[in-house]
Amino acid sequence: MKTSAKFLRTIDCGGKTTGGESRIAGNHYLTGKAFLSSAQGITNDGTYYYCTGAFVPMKKTGLTKIDMQTGEVVLMRDSYMPSELKIQNFNHFGGCTYFENEIYVAVEDRYRKHPCLAVFGAETLAFTGRYQILGPKIQPEGNLPWCAADEEHRLLYTGYFNHCEHINEFDIDTLSFRRSIPISRVVEKTQGGEMWDGQIYISCHDSWRKKHIYRIDPQTGQVETVMERSAGPHIVESEGMTICPMEDGSFFHQLDVIYPFGVAIRRYEKTK
Repeated sequence: MKTSAKFLRTIDCGGKTTGGESRIAGNHYLTGKAFLSSAQGITNDGTYYYCTGAFVPMKKTGLTKIDMQTGEVVLMRDSYMPSELKIQNFNHFGGCTYFENEIYVAVEDRYRKHPCLAVFGAETLAFTGRYQILGPKIQPEGNLPWCAADEEHRLLYTGYFNHCEHINEFDIDTLSFRRSIPISRVVEKTQGGEMWDGQIYISCHDSWRKKHIYRIDPQTGQVETVMERSAGPHIVESEGMTICPMEDGSFFHQLDVIYPFGVAIRRYEKTK
């Protein structure tokens, strides 16, 4: 039986913050092909969400463009991996970030040996042909779960999935590596990242029952907990996160996969 957004809304009990520091302003739900193409990363340009998806066992990767107000899909590239990347064994779209009408996507190869940063056009979601492979000295574990653009300083940041002890800084115009920044505490299972007001915010799938959003100062490496969320009774995986203040009071936009039914884009008010 095909899962509907209405059904997903009915069974969804997750996403509530545990400390009362914020409340959910609303949810958008995606099912079917949109679910498969939107279950990894999320970013925005103030009008549209841009999501990435990857279900490796089904050989499904994709990108989706979604109206932020209505939650309606306006463009989708289903089962999409550019041939130039596919022949190099790239098979997984991870987190993404928006910068100057382009979407920067963290992409991993099937052997987790040489992840890359790849650039897609925001208007059509088509691959621009621009990408940069990150060698083992930069991403020694072979994974690349998220990337976050600093528009003001024209920089791009990445991190690790497990036992993340530092973040990496790149020049966004050349995608060349600049430096590694140690952070003040280890964070686990990082899934998504976004930049706001000079600070990096990352979403973590810390455990099945508790999820966190952390803030990292790229100048000092200081890490601070911003939000703790409960998952609810279903199997929920915290994925990407983006930031955009909206008229309904929402600020953080968190992507949660509710297995095996679909995706919730949760909109939270701003916290401390």
